[in-house]
Amino acid sequence: MTETLFSRLASYSQNPTKKSLENFTTEILAHLINHDPEFRRIFIRQIIRDKRKLRGFKCASANSQEHFGNGIVDLVLSSGNRKVLVEVKIAGSETETKIYRRGWVPQVKKYLSYKVGPVAYLTTKAASAPDVNSKQFLGHFFFEDLYENLTNAKLTLPGMLFREFMEENGMKPLEPFTQRELGNAKQAFDFARKCEFILDEIKSTVEPEFRKLFHTRTRFTGGHFSPCYGSAYVWTKNFTRGNLKTVGVYIEPEEGALYYGVWVRVLRNDTRKLNRVLAWEEKAGFLSSSHPIRPNTNTGNYIKRILKDLKHLQKTLQRVY
Repeated sequence: MTETLFSRLASYSQNPTKKSLENFTTEILAHLINHDPEFRRIFIRQIIRDKRKLRGFKCASANSQEHFGNGIVDLVLSSGNRKVLVEVKIAGSETETKIYRRGWVPQVKKYLSYKVGPVAYLTTKAASAPDVNSKQFLGHFFFEDLYENLTNAKLTLPGMLFREFMEENGMKPLEPFTQRELGNAKQAFDFARKCEFILDEIKSTVEPEFRKLFHTRTRFTGGHFSPCYGSAYVWTKNFTRGNLKTVGVYIEPEEGALYYGVWVRVLRNDTRKLNRVLAWEEKAGFLSSSHPIRPNTNTGNYIKRILKDLKHLQKTLQRVY
């Protein structure tokens, strides 16, 4: 499926150390709350269930990345002097911050400690619920429910684009299993297992060569199939070169075919500089080589191509760093 405008823009993060998808989603939410009355009405009604409090926020405005003390809140709803703080998480566990004399504090509890207003936690259903017991905690809310509430709503064009963006980025409800999916279940699991086994076989040969080539003691993880990211991969542990932070090998479907190659994660301000020499595909802070997987191809052919890519990467890093 062709990416919508929002999905393409999400790959451009102003802060390379942050997750662009979560930041970009937060910015869209703030914009729609401020400029799309129907979206604002639906969003506020989902976050604030108390009807008395809800009346006071009918015309609320939103601000993203707002500073409170020594912290930053993802999304702040304001109505006069009243505020609601919203932590936005697409997937994964709740962010924790190390605070002097308090140890590691989860983000929702940190927001509550500011004592400026109630706190809401907005995530996909893949995220675990926060461990919070406070009258100021409004609850754990889900993008999947927001998606359904937006169905048939009279949204502005950006609001409609955002709903498509949610479909593309794992923020819509899962459809029930179809008969075809149930019939193909074993084949699907067998395919996932095969991807992991192939990557483990590639890793056994590539890892020692990688360590020699880059003069490092790092090792690769085992093969991992991720439905969340739509790919299978292995990656290096504790490996950096300049602003390059991770190297991995992947298998991933795209446009009806299956591809493999080497990927690297690079801080945004170095991506263009590195890719002038590397000339790999660029997406959301990652650069990757890409080669089609042909039927009945021996794993040894994949290994030769990957080692060639890694040598090209090593020479490029020498030139850039």
